[in-house]
Parts: sequence; C-alpha cells; structure tokens
Amino acid sequence: LLVRGLTSTRPQLRSTMRLSASLLFASAAYTPLSWDEAYPQAAKLVSQMTTEEKYSMMSGIGWTNWVLDKWWYVGNLPAVERLGIPSVNMQDAAGGFRTYWDEIIGTVTCWPSLLSMAATWDVDTMHEFSVALGQEFAGKGANTILGPSINVHRVARNGRNFEYLSGDDPFLGGKLAEQYVSGVQSQGVMTVMKHFVFNNQETNRNSEDSLVEDQAAWELYYPPFQAAVDAGVSGTMCSYNKEDGDYSCSNNRRLNEDLKGKMGFRGFVQSDWGATHATSVTSGLDMDMPMVTDPLFQPEALSQVPEKSIDEAVTRTLAAMVRMGVMNSTKCTPPACNDYFVKDVRGDHAAVALKAAKESVVLLQNEGGVLPIGAGVGSIAVIGSPAVATAYNPTHGAWDQGDYYSGGGSGHVVASDPVSPLAGLKARAKTAGIEVIESTSDDIYAAQQAAAKADIAIVVAGTTSGESQDRPNLILDNNADQLIAAVASTAKKTVVLTMIPGVVVMPWRTQVDAIATLFLGGQETGTAFAAVLFGDHGPTGRLPVMLPETEADTIDTTSDSEVTYSEGMQTSYRSPNFKAAFPFGHGLAYTNFSFSAPSAASCAQGVCVSTTITNTGAAPG
Repeated sequence: LLVRGLTSTRPQLRSTMRLSASLLFASAAYTPLSWDEAYPQAAKLVSQMTTEEKYSMMSGIGWTNWVLDKWWYVGNLPAVERLGIPSVNMQDAAGGFRTYWDEIIGTVTCWPSLLSMAATWDVDTMHEFSVALGQEFAGKGANTILGPSINVHRVARNGRNFEYLSGDDPFLGGKLAEQYVSGVQSQGVMTVMKHFVFNNQETNRNSEDSLVEDQAAWELYYPPFQAAVDAGVSGTMCSYNKEDGDYSCSNNRRLNEDLKGKMGFRGFVQSDWGATHATSVTSGLDMDMPMVTDPLFQPEALSQVPEKSIDEAVTRTLAAMVRMGVMNSTKCTPPACNDYFVKDVRGDHAAVALKAAKESVVLLQNEGGVLPIGAGVGSIAVIGSPAVATAYNPTHGAWDQGDYYSGGGSGHVVASDPVSPLAGLKARAKTAGIEVIESTSDDIYAAQQAAAKADIAIVVAGTTSGESQDRPNLILDNNADQLIAAVASTAKKTVVLTMIPGVVVMPWRTQVDAIATLFLGGQETGTAFAAVLFGDHGPTGRLPVMLPETEADTIDTTSDSEVTYSEGMQTSYRSPNFKAAFPFGHGLAYTNFSFSAPSAASCAQGVCVSTTITNTGAAPG
C-alpha cells in the first residue's frame, strides 16, 4: 500500500493489471506530440493565414437562434481548406456521446456517470473506459470531446454533480482526470476540461459571483485542473458564473495569471455556450461558442484587439490540433457528417460498461451478512417503481431532465435498451432457481404484501438531477423513505438499492439490513446490481462523496448574488461540523482483511507508508 502523503481517511486508489479493452487497442493508440513540437508548426500556419481566416477560428458556428443545426456538432469551427486545416468538431459530453437526435440513439453506449466512475477508485478501469469513450467519439467524426468535467463538489444539491469526476476530493479527481485525458487522447480526440472555475451550483449560474480565497482555490478546487494540464489536456472551457466580480470568460486573473501562467496550460480556452460577455481575448478567452448571432467575437469587434493577441489565441488552438494529429485524422466537415452521426460505434463496449458499472457499486451496509444472496434463499421480492425505470428522451420533452441511468442536460445519453434493476435481478435469480415476487407500483400495502412472502425484500429507490437547476432536496423520489420503512417493518430481511446522482439522506438506514448504491450506472445498471447482490462480483466501489446524516450536514445552495466560500477548505468530510451517515471513501466487501503494523520511510513521493493486507475471510476481495 503506497499512501504517498495522503491523510489516513482516504482509501488507496486501486491500480491492477488486467487484460482489458484498452490493452487490446494499445497498438492503435495515438501518441500526442509535445507542445514544444506542436507550437512552431502552429505558428507557421498562423503566419500564412489571412485576418478573416484567423477570426473564423475564434467563433463557433452551427447554431441558429438557440437551435443546433442538423448534422452539426455541438461545437464547430470551420475548416481553412486552403491551408489544410480541418474543421473542429466538438461534441457533448464528458460522460458519453450526446444523443442529440433520435437517429443517434442506439448507436452509442450509455456509460456510468463520471461520478459513478469515481466510485471505482480505480485508475485502470478509468483508463479503459476513457479509451472506449474516445473510440466512440472518433467513430462519430468528432475530434474533440467536451470533457472531462472535474469540478470538486461543494454544494450537495448541485444538479450537475453526477457529471463531476472529482466527487468531494481533489486528489481523487486529479488521479482520475489524468487517466481520462490520456485515455481519450490516445484515440486522437482532443479533451476539454470544464467548468473553469468555481461553477459549483446551478442556481443563478449565469450571474452569481463566486468569492474564493487562494488556499481553497489552489488546494481544493484547482488540483484536478492542474492534473489534467499536466496530463496534456487540449482545451479548457470557462464557465457561466463570475469570479471576484468578473465573468469567468473575461477573468484575466483566473485565465491568464492562474491557468495559462501558474498552471502552465498551453492549449486553448473556449467559452461555455453563451458564456461570453465581452471581446475578452486579452483576458484569456481564445474562442467564443455562441448559440445566437453574437457580435462579440465577430470581425468588427475582433479588429479592435491587438494582432499579437489574435495570433496567440489562434496559435493555441492550432497547436492543440497539430499536437493531437487532427490535421490528418478528421473524418468529415459539418454538415456532411450525417453518415458518422448514425454509425453504430459501440463495438464490444457493453462489456466495458458492465465492468465499470459493477466496479462502481458501493456496498454501504450489510448487517448479518444478508448479502450475497446464496443458499437458503428461495424467494426475493423486488419493490419500487425505479426497479422498472425506463430511459428518458429529452428530444421529446424537457432538455434538462434526467433519468435513473443518465443525468439530465447536455450530459444526457439516452440508453436505447437499459437493463432495469428488476430485469437484471430476475435474470440472475432464474439461474439460481429463486422465485421473484414483483411490486413496482410504490403502493405501500402492496409492497408489504410482497415483502411478507419473500425471504429477502429488495427495495429499489432513486432520484436524478440535471443541468440548469439544483436539486430541491436530498430526498429519494416517490416517497421512497416511507416505502422503505414500511417494507422494513414487515420483511424478514430488507435490502435497499439506490440509483442516485450524488448525495442523498437515508433516514431509514438503521431499519434495513443492507444498502448498495450506484451513482447513475448507465445502461448495464440492472446486471451490475445483480452481479454484486448474488456475489458474482465482490463489491469494490468506494464513496467518492460523503453521505450526510442530514441535509444540515452539507453546504446548501444560495440565491445570493455573491457566493462566498466562507468555509474555505472545510467542505464535505473536511468539515468538523458535518456528520456522516457513511463517510467519504466508505465501501464494504464480502470478506475481511487484516493489516500489519504500518511502517513509514522517505521516498521519491515524500513519505511512503507501507503495510501488508491479508484477506482473512472466505470470499475473494
């Protein structure tokens, strides 16, 4: 066990060698050039460009009055064919290829959310997922992915927490961000880290002013971004909010001094869509992404910017393109990309998604060893409407609504045929000869009747969230708290499965025997839950967030125009005032371990602490 200077509250990230999809594709992996190799080539191209050509690389196209034009990517820069510069084809989102049109559904994988991936605490699994993700984007003709999303959580009710790979911890986020960047970019796809910076709530996200002291900025919120920079991330997306009175995309201190200066970021900075409020090239913004006609980065406005600043902005974008090989690998120029949009690029990725989902399941509680389900269990009752949850298609409804497989907004991927918890459990129970009793109406009386007939009652509960609004509370949907308590009062044994986008409260936890959770586990949710519950996969997930005892044990969202991070470093598990129902890093196994006396010694990383861990139980782990 190599602790590398961590506090003892953090479990060690797992890194094990496996024969995986990422290894199978290793021979085809792309190796980026160094920035020092790419910059001279980019500068040479810039020297040959006309003023109009330079300007064209500083403002996105493809939208008409807030509507994305058909067969255009979410973000697009036009090609400069005269110089052999291809179009930049950027697509949402960090956790999967956005199913913007119905024709895309069923051609891409609905992966576990990035918060779910964080629950693996496994750099190899993260890399394997990222390689597969990059393959799907490349197969769709995109040469840029709008990810990773790596903001460290502050507000528990943030509607986008399911998108954020860091969870509550900058070290966890940094280690996983490195794997995301290297994995995706091994497929020749540029990565764009987001949302820079302090975009920690959706409430008033277009206007709120985040006020953060230096220690918290550099020690808590910046480290995942620094890790991505060090891994060679190609771009940065500045956020909607303000920082210290200036909009993020006009913030000289954050973009020029901190990001491009102290952090050493050498790629391009682009706005979030509609987040530009000034012609802020000299403040560090290299590229505007509008959804309507926006004069701020059009020729008339850009002509007032010093030519040196224009050249620097365009050079940054071209350097990233040269470095990542997209000059020669870009497959199409919108809108002549329809063949790629409808192409099925999933390959064998269902197996990768299932493996990731299984490793994401966190076993929170297992009183009396009720799990895994084994000999002596003749029947189970599966209870709750989320057990038969279907996928939501925002093309035919609210754009920011999520479901129990994928969160809402720009990060939503419609699962074409998700395995529901009931389907997964029924399929596995059949192989074991176990009867399954169903009650999926959320009716308490019917649930109790079903529970009374079974050896184990499994209540499936959930909630979801989406972009543009924060969650109203941390409670499970459909009065699930009451349903769980009622079932627990009747059942012989009660197991609760939760499908959640982040933190929830569990006031019933002492009344039930076992709890397992997935942070929106994607298309293979039901199969993953079944594999863990029946012991086919020993639980390996660990909490990337602290689950609080009550909602009062979290930082709440605010509608104030100024959002002062007065708590400094004391968010989540770092706060002495917050009580945990289940602490950050918690996760049980089906076996027991013993630890030898630890020893500490100096090493290249600082101080290394070593101990011998022995599996003393009857199950693998």
